[in-house]
Amino acid sequence: MAPRPSPSILLTGATGFIGGTVLHSLLTSPTLKSLNPTITCLLRGSDRAAKLTTTYGDRVKTILYDGLDDTEAATAAAAEHDVVVNTTLGYHLPSAQALIRGLALRKASLQGNQEQDGVWYVQTSGTSNVADRPISGKWVESKSKSEGGHELDDLASDVYTYEHDREVREGPYFQRTTELGVVDLGLSLGVKTVVIMSPTIYGVGTGLFNRLSYQVPSNVRAALHHGRPIVAGNGSGVWDHVHVEDLADLYILLVQLMLEKRGEGIPTGKRGILFSGNGRHSWREVAQGVADVLYEEGKIANREVQEASLAEVARVLTESTGQPLTEELVERGFSSNSLTVASVARKLGWKPTRGEDAWKKGFRDDVQAVLEAAK
Repeated sequence: MAPRPSPSILLTGATGFIGGTVLHSLLTSPTLKSLNPTITCLLRGSDRAAKLTTTYGDRVKTILYDGLDDTEAATAAAAEHDVVVNTTLGYHLPSAQALIRGLALRKASLQGNQEQDGVWYVQTSGTSNVADRPISGKWVESKSKSEGGHELDDLASDVYTYEHDREVREGPYFQRTTELGVVDLGLSLGVKTVVIMSPTIYGVGTGLFNRLSYQVPSNVRAALHHGRPIVAGNGSGVWDHVHVEDLADLYILLVQLMLEKRGEGIPTGKRGILFSGNGRHSWREVAQGVADVLYEEGKIANREVQEASLAEVARVLTESTGQPLTEELVERGFSSNSLTVASVARKLGWKPTRGEDAWKKGFRDDVQAVLEAAK
């Protein structure tokens, strides 16, 4: 009998915060080493590809494309792989669907090959999809969980139906629209999809390029620009959080199960929307944690958190980060309630190890990283 071919993994977003950390974990995971998968990164820029090759050698292959709108290249690349892990922007539906169509072609080419176990697609998404909008009042959940709001458990709750209902009643939200579109297309084409819907991600990444997350470092930049910490409303909104390396461990666990055990136990499609939280915080806690470190470093003169309107916080964040933010995005991503329980991941064997101490240390890590980058 001919030896079984090595499984192949296509990773997008390897130059990003999540993707770079996932790539590092793919390459260093002892559980995947015995499977000897072929790892390919789909990315823009020959200089970036050269850096990956120089660092990782023949352990990583690269495919260049023109970016997310180059759907033809994305489809062609996915058609040559068994597993696609998509860590690019979670709100670009055409690129995600192009990858799924490529996997459908891969699946069709493998029909009758008993040595293959099917194809898999992993989408990166976020829990702003299920957040309320407490300041504008445009989506308010009945209070519960110590007045934090509605809580979803990915094992006990029908997350897909909840999100679909929100799309209909509240209107489209681009990341949620993309997530639902991924699930729906996967079902129609027979491609198994899994969505990892993450909360606030903290910690310094282990990739070669962007090693900083968004939400906490944005608070750092806003406080530096504004001269003091600032929150929208009263900062009482509550979110979950997860360390980026714990999150990467979840991606690795899923890939391992897909390649080694035919995805045993992994829910897919409408049930395959997984949370990844491992702790909770309020937005005031984030602003205060950042401010305390900046004050100790002598970077700001006032550590008292300022409450402000959505418009004011949107202005400060836009000016300090260089990325335009609307009031809606500030409300969803910096002041809302989004409570989730990651039951499925833990049932599959995910064991995050970084808890409250790591979360608090993360404020100092992010402040130091932002200050270093500013030099």
